[in-house]
Amino acid sequence: MRRTVLILPGLLSVPDGESFLRKGFPSLSTLCERGSLSKVAEIPGTETPEAMLLGMSQNLVRLNQGPLTVSALGFDPPEKSTHFHLSLMAFQDGVAARPTLMAKPEEVELILNAAKRLDTKVLTVLKGEGFDHALVWEALGDMGTASVTEVDGKLLRENLPQGDGESILRRFIDDSINLLSDLELNERRLDEGLPPFNLLWPWGQGIRTSVPNLALRRGEPATVESASLRLAGLTRLTGYKHENRAVVGRGLSTRLRAIADRATKRPLTIVYLDVAELLRRENKPEELDWFIREVDRELIQPLLEDHLKTPSRLTFMAPAPFALQGNGDMIPSAVGLSVSVETGHIHQNIYPFDERSLEEKSIPARDLWTLVEQGIES
Repeated sequence: MRRTVLILPGLLSVPDGESFLRKGFPSLSTLCERGSLSKVAEIPGTETPEAMLLGMSQNLVRLNQGPLTVSALGFDPPEKSTHFHLSLMAFQDGVAARPTLMAKPEEVELILNAAKRLDTKVLTVLKGEGFDHALVWEALGDMGTASVTEVDGKLLRENLPQGDGESILRRFIDDSINLLSDLELNERRLDEGLPPFNLLWPWGQGIRTSVPNLALRRGEPATVESASLRLAGLTRLTGYKHENRAVVGRGLSTRLRAIADRATKRPLTIVYLDVAELLRRENKPEELDWFIREVDRELIQPLLEDHLKTPSRLTFMAPAPFALQGNGDMIPSAVGLSVSVETGHIHQNIYPFDERSLEEKSIPARDLWTLVEQGIES
């Protein structure tokens, strides 16, 4: 039996907010009428919430941003090493800032090729994409770093790494500024009134701890589709396959129909799309309304049509957004909704898939990871 789990946070509005789901979407309504409806219980604060998206308890995995990024980039450094997320930033007048415009691929290539000159016997720069890269320190120690969010718009000297290895990291940061500032690319950007790409900022440090091999445990292949670098890193460590993030697409460019088509050809697929969450955060109601309609037409409809022809289980989940703190850790969330249809199991659900059902006491509440696990079990 084919199993597909769709997880889209941000579809439900906050209390007293505008409800988009109550406008009515034909495919989602059909799915809800035929399926079994559950509430997604409030998600507790956790270091690696992505574990729940793969059907694991939130307490089973403890990995920080750095180890997840290194894994996502396909690297396996020595065991006794500390992994950092490495953000490409702008440094001007003593202040570090997150660039507002994405660097072109050829610009990133040039910058990261130059950055390899920063490698030492214990430090290695790992090339990623855009502003997201990684750094490996082949040593262990107790250290504190400010995240890219925490340092954005702040004085660099007041947010430098502290603790074991601070001298090495501070020298790396200074060297990155000196090296990248001299690039013709950044000199040209300054002449054009644009901020330079001249700072490599390490943060989110951690070591790679053991993760359950889900592929071995379940004895079957599984593919995860998302635009999340963190989820891609964790997926690789569990033995599952993560679809190329560029193939999945990002934001309003997410290729929903292609995702649905691929899911109908696999035994097990988990899809995580945080587009609605991002649109809510950016206060773009018109784009959010359009996206939900596209989800209904381009994602749910083809999967539901195929479900009627093929023995399968289709689970659609709208949990509360993963509210991450500056250091990447998650803070507790609110309640969400989940609905699942399975061949041979007929339900006559009378409750709608919208905010009104959150108040219904007769609808059971289950943990997110439990609902995912139920959705993918054979």
